[in-house]
Formats: sequence, structure tokens, C-alpha cells
Amino acid sequence: MHKHLRTPLLPVLGLATTLSLVACSGTEEESSPETTSHAAPETTTVSSEASPSAAPSTTPTPPPLNEGPAPALTGTFEMEGPATITGATYDSMPFVLPLNPAGPQETMVRWVQDWGESPATAEQGTTYVLGHAWGQQKLVFNPFSEVVTANVDLSNPTTVEGLDGAQVQRFATPVLNGSHIRMTSEGGAGREWIVDNAFLVGKEQLGSDADLMNTEVPGRIVLIACAVDGATDLEYNVIVTGHLA
Repeated sequence: MHKHLRTPLLPVLGLATTLSLVACSGTEEESSPETTSHAAPETTTVSSEASPSAAPSTTPTPPPLNEGPAPALTGTFEMEGPATITGATYDSMPFVLPLNPAGPQETMVRWVQDWGESPATAEQGTTYVLGHAWGQQKLVFNPFSEVVTANVDLSNPTTVEGLDGAQVQRFATPVLNGSHIRMTSEGGAGREWIVDNAFLVGKEQLGSDADLMNTEVPGRIVLIACAVDGATDLEYNVIVTGHLA
């Protein structure tokens, strides 16, 4: 049985609202079967001596993901780059405090209803996606949590503007910049983002970060998890942000 720990995510949001996230532990729930399929495509061998009668392919190149229809409210989540995430699914979670994204924690991420935008309306503002990371078990957001934490310098913060005159310290790294995040629903509709920033911020300061609390940044995605250093859970959250590709 895993010990279920609760850790604060956003101590301050708006007018003295307390917001917490459980993102550093496993739970007693049973993992559901993964709903995504990653079977390798069938391959065929083609002779290098093409028949004179063979016509060139007329199959059109599919348009970029963001030019197609918006994804549904549930689907698959993946991340490509130094912190690869595959086989994950996404669904919604209510804005109920404390925020605790439901499992299966090894494969499920959650966008937050009534806080920013859904994947279907990503162009209109910030989409917040929460997932678990834990030092005692590999959960869905462990890949980027571990990579970002390992590449920041906790002795070299950058100070940014906070709410109500607060000063917030971030510990940033470009290690994930250029990575791709995709949320895709059945039928291939989806949205794709390119990572442009990653940093640690103290759990007691996250809710005071004015930029992160801005829900109206068009096309922005914000991933949030706990910071994991090996088997140790730190008193920081890992933030990964990206813009629509």
C-alpha cells in the first residue's frame, strides 16, 4: 500500500483562495488498462526497380495537426524530446480544492475545468494540465519532472513579478525547449504545442506567480507536477510551458 501524501500546489490564487495538488504519491486504486495503442505499423519491402507503369503516389500530405479540427475533451497525451511520454491519456478534472488529478496515475493526465481552457478551445487562452510525479514510483509526469529538476541550479534563481507585489523565484532550464506536446482524440483531431520554458518554483510561491496565474494567454499550455530528484520529493513544483506549434 502506498502512503498517500498531499502537497500544496498553489497556496494563493486570486483573493486568498487555497489551492492544493496531490502529485507526489501513488494511490491504492488499480490501474486501468491503457487505452492508447502503440503497435508498430506493418512494413512492406519494395523493389528498387520500379515498374515502368507504376504511377507516382497521389496521397495528399496531411495538414499540420493545428490546422485540423479541435480535439475532443478526452484522448491521448504524448511528449517528444528529452523527456518522452507515450501511452498516456487525458481527461478533465473539476476545479475542486485540493486539486488531485485522478488516476490511473501512471498513465492519466487531467486538464482543469473552469480554470483556463480545455484542449478543444486551446487557442483562446491557457490550458492547465496536471499529472503526478513521485520519487517512490514512476508516474505519468516523472519523465519531465526528473529531467527538469536535474538540470536546474537551485543557487541561481530568476526573480519574476508576483501578485500583490510579491517577488517569485524561478529556477529555469532550457533543457526541454523545442520539445513537442500533443493532445489527440479519436479520429486524429488534436493540438500540438512546442515547449518554450521549464522551471522549478517553490510550492508556497506558485500561486503568487502572476504570469502562471494568467489564464488568458492565447494558445499556451502549462504542465504542472511535483519536483522529483531521484527518490526524493522536493518542496518545488515543476512547470513546463509551451505555445501552439
